[in-house]
Amino acid sequence: MKLLAVTLTLVTLALCCSSASTKVCPNFLQILESLFRHTPPSFETVLEIFSPDQDMRDAGIELQKLVDTLPEKARVSIITFTEKVVQKSTCY
Repeated sequence: MKLLAVTLTLVTLALCCSSASTKVCPNFLQILESLFRHTPPSFETVLEIFSPDQDMRDAGIELQKLVDTLPEKARVSIITFTEKVVQKSTCY
């Protein structure tokens, strides 16, 4: 399950940072930071900014439950890696 959460996050990041969606990266980083660093209520608040439908909201909450099972060091490393990817010029 942990591998699934990390894989889904990285695949989504790769898609959002493609040249076809350059304006998505900053918003996606906000979601990821909330996913990996905030409490479930805070994450749900950030999700609402993007008006997800119920299935998307439920999937996001389920993903956060999986992410919460990761060790703190892994969560910090994923955020650090994500920030590094987003800051690359190929993301813009």
